[in-house]
Amino acid sequence: MKNIITVLVFLCFVSINLFSQKKPPEITVKISEKSGFLGMGKARFAKIALSSRSQDKELTSENVNAGPLYYFIMKDSGGWKIDDDFIAEELPKLTISQNGITFRLDAATSVVKEKEQYLLLLSCKKTLLLHQPMNFSISLAKNVETVPMQIPQEFWPGYKKFVQLKQDGDKAFDGGKYQDALGPYEQLLMDRTLTIFPDFDQIYVKRYVALQRHLGEQTQKFAESLSDKTTITKQKISSTEEFIKKFTAISEYAAKESFQNLDTKDSSKILLDNSKGLIDRTTRVRDSLNQALDEQTVRWIVRGSSLGKIDFKYKYMIETLASAYLSLDFADTTATSLKVVISDEFAARLQKYTLTNSYETFLKMVNKRWGLRQPMFPEGFLQNLAKDTAQFPLPYYSMLRSVEEYYKKNYKAAKQEIIVVMRKSYAFDLTERIDQLRILINTIEKNVPMEVLQRIKDGYRAEEKGESDKAIEQYKDAILIAEDYAPAAFALGKLYDRNGDSYTANNFFQKAITVDSLYYTAYRFLYTNFFKNANFKPMIDLLTQALASGNDFFDIHFYLGIAYNGSAQYDLAIQQYERALELNGKSIDANIQAGISYQNMKSFAKAREYFRRAISIDPENQTATDNMKRLDELQKKM
Repeated sequence: MKNIITVLVFLCFVSINLFSQKKPPEITVKISEKSGFLGMGKARFAKIALSSRSQDKELTSENVNAGPLYYFIMKDSGGWKIDDDFIAEELPKLTISQNGITFRLDAATSVVKEKEQYLLLLSCKKTLLLHQPMNFSISLAKNVETVPMQIPQEFWPGYKKFVQLKQDGDKAFDGGKYQDALGPYEQLLMDRTLTIFPDFDQIYVKRYVALQRHLGEQTQKFAESLSDKTTITKQKISSTEEFIKKFTAISEYAAKESFQNLDTKDSSKILLDNSKGLIDRTTRVRDSLNQALDEQTVRWIVRGSSLGKIDFKYKYMIETLASAYLSLDFADTTATSLKVVISDEFAARLQKYTLTNSYETFLKMVNKRWGLRQPMFPEGFLQNLAKDTAQFPLPYYSMLRSVEEYYKKNYKAAKQEIIVVMRKSYAFDLTERIDQLRILINTIEKNVPMEVLQRIKDGYRAEEKGESDKAIEQYKDAILIAEDYAPAAFALGKLYDRNGDSYTANNFFQKAITVDSLYYTAYRFLYTNFFKNANFKPMIDLLTQALASGNDFFDIHFYLGIAYNGSAQYDLAIQQYERALELNGKSIDANIQAGISYQNMKSFAKAREYFRRAISIDPENQTATDNMKRLDELQKKM
């Protein structure tokens, strides 16, 4: 470092001389030993000076170096005349030598008389190097006359560019704008034609010092920004992001070996290590601040209800998270992140109540934890949600916990929560998704042959292409290989159902529930097909069979009530609705249907009771309100 400072001081001293004006170099050369009649006269001399093609009065590096040749002006030194004889006989004897190479001087113009002097413009090939010493030589009678010439830097090629870039860099450097100094210094160092200037190597040092001071300046500012207690976390994160960019840029500058020389190489390595260390430190600070902000943003979600009562924002958030995490592709074992989907309605609701940021932050935290093979949800989230679960209309806690347990490969615990969901859920879309998770867990536990799974996958692809016959073939092959694998029969049933063949579809759905008696989705397809055709008897038989097989689920009781109601067995329908409401009393539809059945049985007080329950759950529910009005009108007529 001491050497670098010494070089800098030297550079400042040299720069004073560098920028001072210089006159064009001129030498006097003896042209001949004698002159006049019979050589009786004195020796002849000529002055030779650097010139330009246009013989400009004020020479610069630009006009001297313009064109394909270099030019020198020759003037007689008095007492003789430069003429054509001289050009023909004597000029060929005049040469320039440099580094062992001899250059010819040719007449570039005719002789010109100016006042009492004669002038001749001479040219030379541009392979001559102006920045190196040169010797003008002429062969005389007894010896060779040799006169050296040294061209000042002001006339070297690239001088203007060198001076301008150096001035720009030094101005920024002296003004404490160290980052701004780097650009001019690096532009200068990139132009290897400028290495001819003595000060060129010192630019390496100035660039290094500018970079070092820039790093020190940014380090201090970073420390100040962190200690500023008036800055909020979000602003500190944004500021830290900017410092990461700055330290990264400095690191990239320090790593450029083309801008280093022997004086700066070792120091630049230390500077590079320091900047990388600052990048790491700043990144850790940024991540820590982000984590703190994320935790602050989702704290209200993790904490749950306050004072034992959930507010509408918390309710909306939990509903959205349950829907999101049940939308996952659980079978995708190659996924690098958990990609969830929510409905446009849920997304609009999040935006309306400014919940989008909290929701997306929660997703980000879960993805990070999942990637680190930690339990998916933030610590305390599920425990607090469990305390609030009775206040929700659906078993969101069990939905979310089953997902976490699945990814922990704790399949037994996951299936226990899945059964809770299927027992209490009246949202068939969510129940269907949770049933798919149950089936996937069974597939994993049964170690179903890969060939079977591949056949089903190929069947799905064929369906997507509209190749129904090929899809049927794939599904049938899957059934042949593993007759006890219910999803194969279900897939074939769905295909026939989509093609309008409900009879054949129902046969395969029945096969699926025979193999898997808890196959909720297969039951749903079956009783929906019966209901569409008002086939209440087979619908009753199916759902009674489901209950006997252990499907004590809300949906089974609810739709069995629908079937009994459709067959005018109102008392049996009421039993099923009331059992469904025992499983989940927050279902508006079950309360309405129970009320309708009581009304059909002329038990108006009970009917009113159930309609009133439905309205208390949702005062804006039009179906409940309309049924209450019809009941009022019916009683008035009686």
